Amino acid sequence: MAAVLERDGLLRRLRGDGVPRPVIDPGLAGGLRDWLEDGLVESVAALPTGTDVVRVNKESLNQVLLCEAHLVAGRSAPRVGTVELARGTMVDALFRQWVTTGVIDDPWADALAAFEADGDRDGVISFVTDLPAAHQRRLRAEVVEHAAHITQRWPVPSPAWLPRTQERLEVPLCGGRVVLAGVIDLVLGSPAQDRASVCLVELKSGARRIEHRPDLHFYALLEALRSGAPPFRIATYYSGTGELDAEPVGEDTLVGALSRSLDGAIRLCRVSAGVEPERHPNHLCAWCVGLPGCPPGQQRAGTDVPLASAGRAETDRGTA
Repeated sequence: MAAVLERDGLLRRLRGDGVPRPVIDPGLAGGLRDWLEDGLVESVAALPTGTDVVRVNKESLNQVLLCEAHLVAGRSAPRVGTVELARGTMVDALFRQWVTTGVIDDPWADALAAFEADGDRDGVISFVTDLPAAHQRRLRAEVVEHAAHITQRWPVPSPAWLPRTQERLEVPLCGGRVVLAGVIDLVLGSPAQDRASVCLVELKSGARRIEHRPDLHFYALLEALRSGAPPFRIATYYSGTGELDAEPVGEDTLVGALSRSLDGAIRLCRVSAGVEPERHPNHLCAWCVGLPGCPPGQQRAGTDVPLASAGRAETDRGTA
């Protein structure tokens, strides 16, 4: 259940105060890995020689499970910039700054400076600079508001918590032919030998979505496979409202995430092998760039002309 918490309460929720941390099963991670690799054997064997590594991340997983044809069409389309995506990226940068330094001076300037230092691979600076004045003012006001929520409510982690921001997790499978990958906004704690001690946190600047939960479960699976120990707690923090959606990680969480990841990885292998993608009409059909050549999608959308803001549709599903 999500709750709006101030610093002390949020900290207690992240630590899981009053809840015993689970004992680590030393054979769990190895068993999960074997399960994944056994399930992928046939799919990997069907990949043509020279096929690129099949990368499974939260975006590709969500898309391929929704509709394989939507995934394929989206890969050939240029990335669409939106105000929502820009806001999410800027708030992410400010969250990293707050967690690592405990200081945010000018949210707008600080976020843009972070992109300059990082090379601005996503072109956020040019996107926000080219916005009409009214849209830029509104975006600036939103960024300032989210920054205020973070600084007022989010505790600056103690160094004893070993906080790491934007931590990359990669788990190669089947000799590296398939790689499960993700980037965690914040990792607290270090893997232990006896009891689970890591907490994973994702920051969202958009609305609370049910889709965020399986993303967190996927990250919990990655951490378990990478370190040999699952996290004891996973959480999503909504900077717009101050809500924290936190939950403990049990074996059922990991098994559910594995089943979903395996299903998606098999589908991604099929797509990489050049098999005709399956089409599953859904709520994103109206925004899909492949709509003109997709009769089932046209029937669902009631048109053969995709809406312009495909990026907005993805953002509204909670990817920002």
